[in-house]
Amino acid sequence: MAPPKHKLAREHLELALADIDDEDERGAINALFYAAEAAVVALAEAHGIDTQKHHGLKADAAKKLHGDGLIDNDYGPLLRALNQTRKDVWYEGEEPDFGERSLADVAAEVDSLVEQAEAQCGD
Repeated sequence: MAPPKHKLAREHLELALADIDDEDERGAINALFYAAEAAVVALAEAHGIDTQKHHGLKADAAKKLHGDGLIDNDYGPLLRALNQTRKDVWYEGEEPDFGERSLADVAAEVDSLVEQAEAQCGD
């Protein structure tokens, strides 16, 4: 049986942090993306929002969760940025670009999202 999504989110985040420590940006970006998505899916499921296993709908769900006052930030742009960066890095061989934010900044933002999923969906 698969672990609950909030636990999977934490597992992915821990992998991302290890990748950051090992200076594996590609691995970190992948794991951060999946951590953020798993956290949003956990929250969406807890609040009856359908994501239909679609990246765009997960970002929309993050926006709705924020709009409904269920999470502290609109993480939709984060999910979209991580998804695009993941594709740019893995499919195109480009360098990651988060603008003014560092990979550690992005990881901290994902950590905040994962913590909210754990608080609302935890055992």
